[in-house]
Parts: sequence; structure tokens; C-alpha cells
Amino acid sequence: MTNPLSLRRTLSVLALLAAFIGQASWALAGTSGNIRGVVSDASTGAPIAGAKVQIASPSQSITTTTDAHGQFTVFYLQPDDYTMTAEKAGYDSRSVSGYSVQADQTQVFDMQLSPSATSSR
Repeated sequence: MTNPLSLRRTLSVLALLAAFIGQASWALAGTSGNIRGVVSDASTGAPIAGAKVQIASPSQSITTTTDAHGQFTVFYLQPDDYTMTAEKAGYDSRSVSGYSVQADQTQVFDMQLSPSATSSR
């Protein structure tokens, strides 16, 4: 026969554990957002690997590099308006302002770079 006191303790522990887990996920919600995108060649549409991407606002600045497919992702950005700058040897650098980041969202912002007139890629 099952001990009712033991069953009650087990259920109480499970209820407390569920309450604590629920609190932790609630506390992390709503504090940051993300930006992802692709940097590509404006004339051919080909992805640009190894492009340096800087994402800056009055509250923070992050720099990353595109992967082999020209893709980048930046996590944990404070909600704010950002300026994104992309540059790569052989291309004219480009800056665009007004990228808005909201909490709990991933914004997609792609950029195209024009080949530099003095390039010998």
C-alpha cells in the first residue's frame, strides 16, 4: 500500500519545481532581439564570404563576419535603432541606418555591396 504522506510530498516537490521553472523562463523573456542577414554582391547576387559586419547603436556595438554563404547572425541585442556597416576588400563599404530591433524577435536585414572601381579581385 502506498504511503499517502510520501505521495503528498512528491506532488508538492513537483509543483514547486514546475513553479520555479516557469519563473525562470518568464524572467528571460523580453530583454533582447537578434539580427540575421546575408551580404551579397550587388552586381551578381553572389554571397560574400568573410565580409565584416558591424551593428551599432547608442547602447552597444557588435562586429561579426559572414560565413561561407554570406550569412551572419547577431544575438542578444538591446531593443534600439541600429546602423549596420558591411565591408570587404574589393568592395565599397556600405552603411545603412534605421534598423530597428525589438525584444524577442529576429529581424532580417540583407545588404548588397558594390564591387570597388579600383578592385582587382
